[in-house]
Amino acid sequence: DWCDTAGVDTAFIDPGSPWQNGFIESFNAQFRREQLSGEIMDTMAEAKYLAEEWKTIYNHERPHGSLDGMTPKRYWETWTQENQLAIA
Repeated sequence: DWCDTAGVDTAFIDPGSPWQNGFIESFNAQFRREQLSGEIMDTMAEAKYLAEEWKTIYNHERPHGSLDGMTPKRYWETWTQENQLAIA
């Protein structure tokens, strides 16, 4: 209903067709390479903790080339300031 109201079309990604969503596939490969393949986890709680830790570093400390060397957090802060949006 929201899509109809907003005039937005949905995009269907065929099952087994990762090339239709390259951004998430790139992220998944990076997460697999940097986190899942490099850690031995004995419990689901440990896996969740390590994933959360990785996500925090990825979003708040690690510069991204696609964002001109800024972290996603810094990029968002800069973007909202330039566009005069309040950060909630």
